[in-house]
Amino acid sequence: MSGRRLSVWGLVAVTVVLFLAINVLSQTVFRSLRLDLTENRLYTLSDGTHQVLAELTEPLTVRFFYSASLAADLPSIRQYAQRVQELLETYAAKADGAITLEVIDPAPFSDTEDEAVGFGLQGAPINEAGDRLYFGMAATNTTDDIEVIGFFQEQRETLLEYNLTRAFYNLGNPKRRVVGVISTLPINGGYDPQRGPTEPWVVMSQIGQLFDVRDLGIEIAVIPADVDVLMVVHPKDLVPPTRYAIDQFVLGGGKAMVFVDPFSEIAASVPDPENPARLHNSWLPELFKSWGVELAPGLFVGDRQTARKVRAGTRDQPQAVDYLAWLALKSGNFNSDEVVTGQLGVVNVATVGALSPTEDATTEFIPLMTSTTEANLIQRMLVQFMPNPQQLLADFEASGETYVMAARLTGPVSTAFPDGQPLADGAAPLPEEGEDGYVAQQTESTAPIQLILVADSDLLADRQWVQVQQFLNQTVAMPLADNGPFVVNAIDVLAGSDALIGLRSRGTSERPFEVVLDLQRRAEDRFRETEEVLQARVTEVEERLAEIQTTEGGGGALVLSAEQQDAMTVFRDELIDTRKQLRDVQLALRQDIERLGTMLKFLNIALVPLLIGVIAVVVSIARRQRRRRAIAAA
Repeated sequence: MSGRRLSVWGLVAVTVVLFLAINVLSQTVFRSLRLDLTENRLYTLSDGTHQVLAELTEPLTVRFFYSASLAADLPSIRQYAQRVQELLETYAAKADGAITLEVIDPAPFSDTEDEAVGFGLQGAPINEAGDRLYFGMAATNTTDDIEVIGFFQEQRETLLEYNLTRAFYNLGNPKRRVVGVISTLPINGGYDPQRGPTEPWVVMSQIGQLFDVRDLGIEIAVIPADVDVLMVVHPKDLVPPTRYAIDQFVLGGGKAMVFVDPFSEIAASVPDPENPARLHNSWLPELFKSWGVELAPGLFVGDRQTARKVRAGTRDQPQAVDYLAWLALKSGNFNSDEVVTGQLGVVNVATVGALSPTEDATTEFIPLMTSTTEANLIQRMLVQFMPNPQQLLADFEASGETYVMAARLTGPVSTAFPDGQPLADGAAPLPEEGEDGYVAQQTESTAPIQLILVADSDLLADRQWVQVQQFLNQTVAMPLADNGPFVVNAIDVLAGSDALIGLRSRGTSERPFEVVLDLQRRAEDRFRETEEVLQARVTEVEERLAEIQTTEGGGGALVLSAEQQDAMTVFRDELIDTRKQLRDVQLALRQDIERLGTMLKFLNIALVPLLIGVIAVVVSIARRQRRRRAIAAA
């Protein structure tokens, strides 16, 4: 007996030791092992993120501030916070020690709340006591550079991975990026003969808050080596050396955002007395051919569904008319899978062109902004001098096709200047390679090029998307559309590594009960049909009563005939019967949902244990049979 007791206690001790050993191993050896079974692979990091984490050269400290105690009664915040924390844990696990994650619950009026405020996090008030809910991140590197996400917004969940990866990339590469600008429009300010000196456009001011902006002029032979992103705006009649400089910059791995235009309304607003018929279009023909893209010549996109209304008609009889040349693009017009356009609301464009890939293109053409199918291409000449919105609308016929107005290009390309660098008029011959720092021509791209092309330069102008006002001697810009955020997003993505450019918008962790919702919709449809039948019966009976109603009796009392009384009885019976039908529909709906809930509970609670039990029984029977066969063989 004592030996048997000893063996039992020994088995218990071994079990405890194994349990502790498995827990220790799971927290050390197997900590980084994760299995992602979500539909949108929410917890599986993209290849671009893995590349950014692999290139981190210094340790980062990530402080995740989340007021868990205050969010106890906020299920949507709790669910999203769990998603963010688990994703941050995945980052830390995949970073091979380069990321240290600290999860902090900033209690009200505590030192940790002061720390969150010190980092610039935004607390959301949740009660009358003044308590604030914090749900953000502050990441730092060894040189005290800081990347802050003030509050994780559920509406931006599709960009969660991009925002986190971008923050860690910026900390690993803290140098301020340089944006070089080549523009024939006065986007950086200039001089207007009527108004005098002009301020930079608002979009350029926003870019300047995040990047070092340099005006390179329109006659430049070499793009400086420290330029990270080249911004080319309305390249009208650029000299060949400047076009060659753009070509070599892109081939050498430089990123660029190019705004071309079939008709620049901003340029046309400043008339040229010497050449009143001058065309205000722009594109880069030899570069576009090399890049594998083309701009529909002399045509702009008219779209009935997204057209903005303008005032037309006469002074005495003004009317609002859809102006096909001015479009307000909305969420359905943007590529939701691309980080650049995934969260845009409205972007206003004017006489925007159509881009398309060429047949022999070696690049991948990724649409960013597209028209609806109620669109067609319209001749530029119809709006160049005296546009008539009413006539445009009267003559318009939709083609049923969609047209791309902005796109991202990536892939290998060859130079657009196979004969070598062109010389400006009167320029001296080129030096030999290596002489005076001269570098010979690059004929092939060193890596897949990264370009964003937009077939409209007017979208940059203040009047298209922002209202500028003076308030207390200060200029205040009130945005009316997302033109500025679109441009800033694009440059921000291009300014990062190729890994960031390739990141896509991801799905959300919110999983609606589609089956339940479908049951509700079908039941509501039946309910509405029954309700309509009831209303039709009520109307029918009222009409019958009106037809057979007799005259009033003495004292104004309504005298009902036997026929009317029978009709009222029928009506009451029909009303009771129809109400019963309505109750039956509601009851059936509730029963369908309850049956579905019961089935889900069974699957979640009972099915897995039953399967494990069945497997255990099968294994046990198999062992007994093997044992019996072994005994029989002996």
